[in-house]
Amino acid sequence: MEHFSIAIIRHFVEAHALAAYLITVVGVMIEGEVVVIFAGIFSHLGSLNPFIALFSVLVGGTLKSFLGYSMGFFLQRNHAHKPFIKKVEKRITYFLPNFNDRQFWSIFVSRFFILGVGWFTLIYSGFKKVPLKIYARAEAFSLSIWSVGVLALGYFFSFTALSVSRDVRKFIGIILVCFILFFILEKVVALFIELFEIEDQKEN
Repeated sequence: MEHFSIAIIRHFVEAHALAAYLITVVGVMIEGEVVVIFAGIFSHLGSLNPFIALFSVLVGGTLKSFLGYSMGFFLQRNHAHKPFIKKVEKRITYFLPNFNDRQFWSIFVSRFFILGVGWFTLIYSGFKKVPLKIYARAEAFSLSIWSVGVLALGYFFSFTALSVSRDVRKFIGIILVCFILFFILEKVVALFIELFEIEDQKEN
């Protein structure tokens, strides 16, 4: 019965795989991490094809990059003095104080931040008219690493949970614990990157 309960979840997602791939694309465009981890979990369970899941993540990430830059470019041309732009600039200056001097690095690392910094960076890149060659290269490298890494993380969460128990309640509980540990670790890493950027700015 325990195994059957997990099987029901697996088969339900498998029966709605197309919807799951579309949700993955949209989820990545909005923010990303949680939906990509779930894509990794269900890829491990056999509900989703891992290669199609990865393709969906890449499509969502590419659309997000294009929309973010285009939005920033549009705002620069038509609404440069709007309060929203001041908010974006303030947020970027706080988390990535060396953005203007290290555009590639700032764009690359912003995808690994939390609290929506990624979206702000994309918009700000378009607003500042970061050269498309630098922008595309930074986004391509960060998206590739992030996509594979976060999908693999979801795969690992599912593998770990199933290794401990096939009881659906324990499985979900272990997944939840993994999520909490992941977000704590991500917060710590983001803090270290933030401190590195601030210290580097002081030295310069």
